[in-house]
Amino acid sequence: MAIEVKKISLWDTLRLQLVLSFPAFLLGLVATNRWVLWCFSRIGAGQSTMRFFRDLRDKYRCDHLWVWFPAWPVRRTLLVLAPETMEAVLLSDANAADPFLKKRALSRFIPDALVISSGDEWRDRRGFNENALATGRPHEDRETFRRIASREAGQLTGEYPGELRWVDFQSLGERISHQVILGAGEIKPEMTRQLARAVRYSNILLRNRTSFSAFYEQLERHLTRPQAAASTACLMHKSAALLGSGGAKETTRVPTQIGFWFFVLKDALELHVARTLALIAAHPEVQAKVRQEVRAAGTLTVETIEGLHYLEACLREQLRLWTPVPILLRRATKAFSLRDEIPIEAEQQILIHAGFYHRDARYFGAYADTFLPDATAYEFPTVYFFSGHRQSCAGRTLATFLLKATLASLLARFRFELIGPALEPG
Repeated sequence: MAIEVKKISLWDTLRLQLVLSFPAFLLGLVATNRWVLWCFSRIGAGQSTMRFFRDLRDKYRCDHLWVWFPAWPVRRTLLVLAPETMEAVLLSDANAADPFLKKRALSRFIPDALVISSGDEWRDRRGFNENALATGRPHEDRETFRRIASREAGQLTGEYPGELRWVDFQSLGERISHQVILGAGEIKPEMTRQLARAVRYSNILLRNRTSFSAFYEQLERHLTRPQAAASTACLMHKSAALLGSGGAKETTRVPTQIGFWFFVLKDALELHVARTLALIAAHPEVQAKVRQEVRAAGTLTVETIEGLHYLEACLREQLRLWTPVPILLRRATKAFSLRDEIPIEAEQQILIHAGFYHRDARYFGAYADTFLPDATAYEFPTVYFFSGHRQSCAGRTLATFLLKATLASLLARFRFELIGPALEPG
């Protein structure tokens, strides 16, 4: 059957900007504005977005729609709602993940980041990131990383008995991410503050009047000091080794790649540990089962942590319900035919709303808005937690291990109860 593509009306185009483009800009082009997120959650903005996309698909009776979405130069964008076409888009080598607005925002403080690179530079930087972060395989320094996560989780519950607040998870994310990148005991709060200031400006496309060079100067000093090239088990040591062995070029811009790790790893740890723990705490039967799995594993080693499958299922469900990167944009680097039927022009954008797909009852059935870590209870379709395929997050394997190690260390020590707010679908 031929793939049908329809064009949405001017009215629906305006509604799309209201429920997707405008909120995305307010939430932040680079990192989520927590206050805006809180306000949106109070008014049910997430549920409204899901309803809009369901209604749009039902109205046009089509999974492929031409829409207008912010880009430069202004071109129509293909909105993809069919998972088969999502796969084709993410597998294609004719696309690059550098949408206009995100590139403008990130380039203000991480100008050579992998996620806004293309062509030969993307291939070079992707190779460096995969080598340093051990994409798709266990990281050789994961035992050191496990000890860091366990120690910091113990300090967190030791310092704050009785109640954990968001600021505690922020501190946990900072302490673990800095030591994983710079080495055990290396925690640099001033670098976190510099990054936060840059993000605030870049989120709304304002120029940061404060120089960001001091941040990269610190990274350069860490990268070139003797300890970085010695036996210290951290990502900085791995990066220095790759530089010394010719595994990175001048165009790789190694300090910039490390700067991006600072930005995303801290955010991922604090956000996903807090959300996963909140979901587990809100479901006593799940918490009992996951704590039983952790206790049965005995001493938490690299091997036992990797074998905590039910805990990982809880993490996966949290990532599905609150997808880290809900909107995936791809720009066509050349003209091609998508699934041999949909003509795509060079420079044209393709939009995938992974957040909507992950809660679509058409594919996830009655469990679309339900926290259900028991993977045997239903057939799990393909999901896109860390973007997808060629453009997927190079640090996904390492991030998953760190999240599991941190959560296991917390759940091995205590049982948790959710104080608030209540977790609602949408």
